[in-house]
Amino acid sequence: MSKSIYEMFNDSNIDLNFEEVETFNDIEKQNIKRTFKKKVKNNKSNKKFKIAMVMGLLIVTGLFGTNMGKTVLAEINIVSVDIANKLGINKNLDEYKTVIDKSITKNGITIKLNEVILNENELIVSTTLKSHDKKMDESDMHSFAELYINGKEIKSTASGSGKRVDDYTMEEVISYRLDDDSISGDIDVKIKYKNVLLKGNEVSGPWIFEFKTNGDELAIDTNKIKLAYKFKLDDMSQVNLKEYTSNNIGEKIYYTKTKSKNNVNYDLILKGTDDLGNKIEFYMSSEVDGEGIFKRDSLQEPLSKDAKILTLTPYASEFPKKGGKLDSNFVKVGETFVIDLINKK
Repeated sequence: MSKSIYEMFNDSNIDLNFEEVETFNDIEKQNIKRTFKKKVKNNKSNKKFKIAMVMGLLIVTGLFGTNMGKTVLAEINIVSVDIANKLGINKNLDEYKTVIDKSITKNGITIKLNEVILNENELIVSTTLKSHDKKMDESDMHSFAELYINGKEIKSTASGSGKRVDDYTMEEVISYRLDDDSISGDIDVKIKYKNVLLKGNEVSGPWIFEFKTNGDELAIDTNKIKLAYKFKLDDMSQVNLKEYTSNNIGEKIYYTKTKSKNNVNYDLILKGTDDLGNKIEFYMSSEVDGEGIFKRDSLQEPLSKDAKILTLTPYASEFPKKGGKLDSNFVKVGETFVIDLINKK
């Protein structure tokens, strides 16, 4: 997997042309673009944005020198951030989360690891970043992490949201997709924040956190429904929807996709309604080696507890083959199907 630059954008009107940003894959580019469309409804003092990145080293020009400085436990008072609130979830997640509540300061930057939740094959991490003497500009401040599970480095995709608290403080909630779909019991986690991007400059770390967490309780409370729905794309590749899951974190649909014969990539969306008439949409969150996940956007209204059936239709939009602008001309690519939330098979 290629190295990547965790590039952030401000609220200005930007022509989203990623032709020169070779380190983002097509799914990541489309998720960033989709975020800009939703971002206009948020003001600058309380903004949410979607981020997509490939885990790896940050490569930028003008790197700081090799003097790494001294790492100390931070004395600065940073209020802990509730992960449920940051995820936009109006539910109590205390029984599922692991509270870390540890801060490390290095080179004028404090990173506080607040809480984590292990949700099947993803680790959701809440952090707070604080600059001690330099204000953020319109590009905000963001961290770059390497993730290790039971001693193994995870090279996968991540997505998340962030909020600028004040001129010196940023809150982030990042979800890292794990390699193993069947993790259980206590796991050893190491998160190594190598760099922080502040005012366009890289502040070198590392800030290293090590802890144990366990996702068994959330796994027990996760409802799973097997799916057997397939549809083909114009390049004749086939998408197989395998499983629908739901818990207090949200809803997902797992899928597999056969390799394109024409090297064509698509952005996919599942759109429809529940039996109560509420609009439902699943966006393509990630895809690695033909295995992907659809998720419901946290900006949507929560799925009603009274909903019994989801009626969905797949739509696709082809990614440009050689850079250029991404469009949102989604066309129907399969028949409508239903997910029965009550009569589970």
